[in-house]
Amino acid sequence: MLYNVVLFLHILGAVIMFMAISILALSMLSLLHAKETEEVKRWAGLAVKTDALFPLSTLIIIVPALYLVFSTWGWGMAWINVSLAALLGTSFLGPVINLRRLKGILAAAEAETDRVPSGDLMKKLRDPVLWNSVSIMAMLVFGILFLMAVKLPLVGSLITMAIALVAGLVFARVMLAKTKPGSSADTVSFR
Repeated sequence: MLYNVVLFLHILGAVIMFMAISILALSMLSLLHAKETEEVKRWAGLAVKTDALFPLSTLIIIVPALYLVFSTWGWGMAWINVSLAALLGTSFLGPVINLRRLKGILAAAEAETDRVPSGDLMKKLRDPVLWNSVSIMAMLVFGILFLMAVKLPLVGSLITMAIALVAGLVFARVMLAKTKPGSSADTVSFR
């Protein structure tokens, strides 16, 4: 019975993390397509608030996971070790890279006086470091989910995470290609 309750909590943490990543991705995509400063404020505010779910979900994932590892699986399973490393990596990306930049976008949007976002604000919205970080985070979480289901040995686990990393970089590049870099605020175009 205890195992099932702990497994439920572990899965609940994963669901919360997926919800947070989904809301963050929606916010990021909406920021790219925002045509008014008020839209940028709303979506940036949501993205900043959503970031608070990542530490909570990580805690809800890791505490039960440690119980499951010590009581059932052990540290000898490569997929567990690779998943834990990837989870800790995503936990680093959120507050250290994403939150700081998202707060910067929100502050810049709140300081804007024009209805249409300035070129500087649009540049912040297209920050490749932010986009790469958010995209890699999302893909690593999908990779972790895959490893939880398939339970691959070390080489397969590492290949899974490498694929997730590359997919995150490709996704970020595709999303940033949706807007033309160097466009002025008045002529931001979307393909």
